[in-house]
Amino acid sequence: MSQQPLSKALLFTILLSVVTLLVAVRSLFSDPLDQVLARIRAYEQQYPYEKVYVHTDRTTYLPGETIWMKSYLFYGASRGADSSSGAVLVDLVSPNGQKIRLDTRFQTKGGYGEGYLPLPDSMETGRYTLRAYTGWMRNFSEDWYFTKAIDIVRANDPKGATTAGNGSSIEARPDVQFLPEGGQLVAGLTSRVAFKAVSPAGVGVDVSGFVLDSRKDTIVGFQSQHLGMGTFPLIPEAGQTYQAFVKIPGTTGYTSYTMPAPQPAGYLVQVDNLSNKDNIRVFVSNSMPPVAATPESGSAAAMLTVLAQVNGQPILALRGPASRKQFVVQIPRAKCPEGIVQITLLDPAGKPVSERLVYSAQDELINLAVTPATPVAGPRQRVDLTVTATNAAGKPVMADLSLAVTDLAQQPKRKPFAASLPSYLLLTSDLTGYVEQPGYYFDQTNKDRLANLDLLLMTQGWRRITWDKVLVDSLPPTRYPFDPGLTVSGTVYRGTSKNPAPGIPLTIMVHRKDSTQDLYSLSADEKGRFFLSNANLIDTATVFVQAQKTNGSRNFTITIDKLVTPQIRVVRPPLVPSDIAYAELAEFLKRQSEYAAIEAQIRRNREVQLQTVVVKAKRVDPYATQRGIFSNADVSLKVDEMNSAGALTIFDILRSRVAGVQVSGGGLEPTVQIRGAANFSGVIEPMFMIDGMAVDKSAISSIMPSDVAYIDVIKGASAALLGSRGAGGGINVIMKRGGETNDYVNKVVPGVRVEKMVGFAPKRTFYAPRYDKPTPEEKVRPDYRATLLWAPRIQTDAAGKATVSFYTSDAKTSLHLVLEGATVSGQPGHAEATMKVE
Repeated sequence: MSQQPLSKALLFTILLSVVTLLVAVRSLFSDPLDQVLARIRAYEQQYPYEKVYVHTDRTTYLPGETIWMKSYLFYGASRGADSSSGAVLVDLVSPNGQKIRLDTRFQTKGGYGEGYLPLPDSMETGRYTLRAYTGWMRNFSEDWYFTKAIDIVRANDPKGATTAGNGSSIEARPDVQFLPEGGQLVAGLTSRVAFKAVSPAGVGVDVSGFVLDSRKDTIVGFQSQHLGMGTFPLIPEAGQTYQAFVKIPGTTGYTSYTMPAPQPAGYLVQVDNLSNKDNIRVFVSNSMPPVAATPESGSAAAMLTVLAQVNGQPILALRGPASRKQFVVQIPRAKCPEGIVQITLLDPAGKPVSERLVYSAQDELINLAVTPATPVAGPRQRVDLTVTATNAAGKPVMADLSLAVTDLAQQPKRKPFAASLPSYLLLTSDLTGYVEQPGYYFDQTNKDRLANLDLLLMTQGWRRITWDKVLVDSLPPTRYPFDPGLTVSGTVYRGTSKNPAPGIPLTIMVHRKDSTQDLYSLSADEKGRFFLSNANLIDTATVFVQAQKTNGSRNFTITIDKLVTPQIRVVRPPLVPSDIAYAELAEFLKRQSEYAAIEAQIRRNREVQLQTVVVKAKRVDPYATQRGIFSNADVSLKVDEMNSAGALTIFDILRSRVAGVQVSGGGLEPTVQIRGAANFSGVIEPMFMIDGMAVDKSAISSIMPSDVAYIDVIKGASAALLGSRGAGGGINVIMKRGGETNDYVNKVVPGVRVEKMVGFAPKRTFYAPRYDKPTPEEKVRPDYRATLLWAPRIQTDAAGKATVSFYTSDAKTSLHLVLEGATVSGQPGHAEATMKVE
């Protein structure tokens, strides 16, 4: 059914009163419109926004499996691939929406990133929410974060996922909202009222009904057109109230709902986005008393303004006299890029008084296709795929794509018109709440998709531009900067006070698990703050920060900022009884259980029954990670109460107690020399380290002897591993470890701070066997992979083509191929295909 048209009488009246409107932009800054445009520009400059989308290989997993992901990052105003932020943060939120169960970080380059999230074997069944965002996006509402439903099903508890729903009874009263077009009902003005009926489970319900006024007269009947949404005309009368009576399928009788009360006077906009192929027509009505012209208005007569924006960018402003009770303006479609158009009516003072969202369809999506060389393949056979990308005109385009190939028998039946990159980037990322079947509006085989999309935008809230935040005299500062990677930040204070220490020189070392390290020098700013942008943090890294003035003073306290986790506020997709077809999951669970049993049998077959033996092994060194590559020091002194008695510094312990180490001079920083080191031309002091990380000698002198476990001396051939800085050998101070987590003893040392920080997930390659040259294990190992191929970085060439291949598994089944991605300029695309394995 198509969109409810304007009544013929109203259309005739409005068309008779069409006036020639002025294209705004007046030169006088006193014009209210100029002030509105200036504030929009200021808001966009201070708060540019990003959008994140994450493609996953599947949406349903077993505990112990891995979620494979690719992130797409876009600049909101232009939709181009965004390289401002170099990190995408990903959380997996528990089914009850109250706890982050897992998290990871992707390193992005040019707007694209890839990563994974291993699921522990202990994960319980339920519907989880995967959410993704950047550090910059933490300045704004969590409603802007990308979210996606992820179902985890245990083989012994498949139906436990129903606990992930909202807990409402399906027989409970549905929610029916009545939403006047433009935002309000005005007495005496013809309006269109949109409505939306949603079940307690969160999905649309087809309804019918009628409206009564306070005299109990029937005003109009109505019936939903698409997913519980529809419209009907209404001319409200002053002093009347209106009640809607709704018939719910499967129930008897009608349920009553109170409709919004009409305003005695006001403004209205109605939009025709369907009948004219060249223009979007905006009908403006008002019943306000005449407004006198003022010098401040910068106009001979008071004017109403129709302002159109796309992606937060003003594209057109058209005006008409406020004295006209009805007029129409036309917005050329050619001026509106693909996406949601926000149409706002401004009163003569520049205040927003009515608003409507419409969609501009401009054929800016790219056409993607993934074609197997043969539609049918055999088990363990190579399949070659050709990927093509073209624009709406059929010309090839270069795009960055991701492709997943999965076994259809090992996934629940895919819900119709599921979310995709185009539906997210162009539609749902700019709307609040849950959008059901978003892919429907981008499938051109649906003839009524644009009419029903117009319905959706009459009933779904907007959020990208909220006028109460834009039309202010001053904008609050942002808390988080754009981060090209992961930032190490903190504050330096004087002594133990809370007084910042500005301009203090800092040395920062990042030490990674693979024993590689980076050294940086910088200074605190005027507020004592320091920022190390784009720190190369991989996995869990140890960060060492040292503050020292040029005169050697180290009387400072250093704090390192923690990565602030945003509030957990997610819009979880609804879960209705038929949402997950557990009967169709039976093959998946059965196959995976058999697969696990065969794997266990293979392991048992490899076992060898041994005679009684005595196993000899070296005792594990609890300080091995702190010693790193210097696990066998030339000299290692264990610090105890005897040799540290009376010692004020580490140097006091070294003096006369460690063979080959000469300590001369007094004070906190005496001269240290290792005999036998390459220091024939004079004293070359050793390289000083704390737990394998290089530090200044002053940092060593600040350590309490009671906090030290060992002092290791490195010289000779071992010192060559230190490079040029180890010409004088090395001294590695091993700190004591304690507590159940074996963390470093975290005592405050003046001028020094050491902390562990979680960085980017280390790179990991998706495993896919190659049966042209199988390994001995692959020859006997059964193969029932649920995901057969995950290719996150497919790039089409100038001819718009790319090729990729994979090997099928042992299963005779149907395969599902999902391809999506975008061009650098932000034109998205999505394609799906299937093939048989027999």
